[in-house]
Amino acid sequence: MILQPGIYHLEESLKITKANTVLMGLGMATLIPTNGNAAIEVDNVDGVRIASVLLEAGAVHSNSLLVFGQRDFSGDSNNPGSISDIFARVGGTNSTGDMSTDQMVTINSGNVIIDNVWLWRADHDVQGLV
Repeated sequence: MILQPGIYHLEESLKITKANTVLMGLGMATLIPTNGNAAIEVDNVDGVRIASVLLEAGAVHSNSLLVFGQRDFSGDSNNPGSISDIFARVGGTNSTGDMSTDQMVTINSGNVIIDNVWLWRADHDVQGLV
């Protein structure tokens, strides 16, 4: 699945339910959950690869912006999942209110390779916090 450059306001999570699925953003596609949901949820499947997306907390509180696997999924060491070049932020240049999440990325699966993940509180341009 390729996401074109843009800002996507998601009323529900992008759900990955098939093994070996690749979700890749071009031009740092930005995913913003709008109903307190995660932007991306990965089921208990092996070999999923997520790359080059920016996850941003929405105005409605989310538990997590990315949920990789459900509780206690061991994953397959011969076909690991991977998360690479992921950026997640709370706040930012377009923030107009209280953005929040308990966790930016939640990894419930074993055998997931994580490379180049940037998680930050971008309150440098939020009104009232500067």
